Amino acid sequence: MRKKLESFAASLSVKQIWIILAISFVAFMASNVYLGILFENTGYPVPLIEGQLRFNESSLKQDFLVLIKNGTIEDYGTIQYLDLSIMLSTAIFFGFLALFIFRKNKSKFWRTNGIALSLLFPLSGLLDFIENIWLLIMLENPNEFAGWLAFVYSSFALMKLIVFAVGLFGILIVFILSKIQYDRTNSLIITQNGVI
Repeated sequence: MRKKLESFAASLSVKQIWIILAISFVAFMASNVYLGILFENTGYPVPLIEGQLRFNESSLKQDFLVLIKNGTIEDYGTIQYLDLSIMLSTAIFFGFLALFIFRKNKSKFWRTNGIALSLLFPLSGLLDFIENIWLLIMLENPNEFAGWLAFVYSSFALMKLIVFAVGLFGILIVFILSKIQYDRTNSLIITQNGVI
C-alpha cells in the first residue's frame, strides 16, 4: 500500500498538486462557511465540537430538545448529509498538502513514512462519516435513543479529531525539519563557495 502511495505521489507533477490543492481549498472554505451558517441558524445551544464530544445521552437529548423547540431538528439532520462536502474537501486538501510536503523532503525516513502519514486525513474523514451515521440514528428518535449511542457517536468524533491533529502535527514537524535541512544545506553551499 505504501509503495503504491509513493508511486502515486511521484506520478503527480507540482502543477497538478497545486491545482488539486487550490480547488479543494476553495471547496473546503466554502463548505465550512456555508455549513457554519446553517449550523448557527439551527440555534444549537453549544459550539459544534462541544456538542460532538458530549458522551452523554441526557446532554444530547437536551440539545435536541432545543432544536425541536426551534423547529430546526430536520435542518440539523440535513447538515449531516451536507457535511460530506467538508469531509471530502478536508481529506483531499490536507492529504495532498501532506503528500506535497513529504515528497519534497530529502530525508528518506520522512519521505516514506510521511507519505503514509498523509492517509490520516482520509481516515479522519471516514471517522467523521461514521460519526454522522450514529448521529443520524439518534436523530431518528431524538427523545428516546439509547444511551450507548451517545457514547459511540462522541467516541468517533474524538477519534476523528485525534487522527486529524496527529496528521497536522506530522505536517508541521516535517515542514520545520525540511526548513532546517534546507537552511543547513544552503549555508554549507555558501560556505564552500567562499561567500562566508
